Amino acid sequence: MSKGLYPIRTISAMTGVNPVTLRAWERRYGLIRPQRTPKGHRLYTERDIDRIQQILVLLERGIPISQAQQVLDDDDVVLEEPQAGSESEDTLSTWDEQRHRWRGALANLDEHALDAAYSETLALFPADLVHGRLLRPLLADLAAEIGDDSTARARHRFLTAFLKNKLSARFHHQAGRATGPKLIAATAPGECDDLALMLAACGAQSGGYRVVLLGASVDAETLAAAGGLSRSAAVLLSAHAPSAPPGLLDALRGLEYPVFMLDGAAHWVTNEGDGGNLIPARDATRLLQLVGRHVPPATVGRQRSVG
Repeated sequence: MSKGLYPIRTISAMTGVNPVTLRAWERRYGLIRPQRTPKGHRLYTERDIDRIQQILVLLERGIPISQAQQVLDDDDVVLEEPQAGSESEDTLSTWDEQRHRWRGALANLDEHALDAAYSETLALFPADLVHGRLLRPLLADLAAEIGDDSTARARHRFLTAFLKNKLSARFHHQAGRATGPKLIAATAPGECDDLALMLAACGAQSGGYRVVLLGASVDAETLAAAGGLSRSAAVLLSAHAPSAPPGLLDALRGLEYPVFMLDGAAHWVTNEGDGGNLIPARDATRLLQLVGRHVPPATVGRQRSVG
């Protein structure tokens, strides 16, 4: 391999953007133009890496992928990383459009249309952005609509079952590709809904981490045993309950590595400083950044950073 030239798998590890998405950005929109080996394999330069990072910033802002080329070619545009909560209604159009498409498929429980939307979205956008900006908000919206509405309940159940199947397949397909530190993923004792955990686990895999998935309702003793067996560097713990089971937080504080508290569990700890090794991760779109600060990914080159 020539100096300063990287194959697509390496670029994927560096940036967190999977090879399918990188190819789509090249073929459909001409956003990146890698060099080719005599056999046709793509090779990317440092400039390509910078370009990919810029595209990620634009997507975080909500700028449609179809408009990214125009924005990047405008010399007057200064790309700055977005601040949490800084999006205006105009900058959310990309994700609004995606949600509209998914909503259309859910209206009549059309699995074919939903599968097409899923494939299209994951081909164009990095998985952690899709999980944080589309799937989590969509699931939350549907859950809020349920009440006594049986149709909303049916749509929520349909989407949940669909995503569990897709995420499980995606998780096992990607399992052998990550090379970074190991993270244990589990839900808290008594928690049977592991969909949010699967979203986080797949996002961590996309960031280069190896994930040891324990699944639903795991006690602290089992987490400790799993950590010793797998030599994991941290735990991703998801929960929905408003308060922690008795004794759980003290047991988790006894672990010798960080425990990232996801979803409802994030509210069990007021802030990172107070929690010691218990680190709240309330914003799913920033989870990889937070994990990366405490458990640096063991990948070549730079890691993706968009905020």
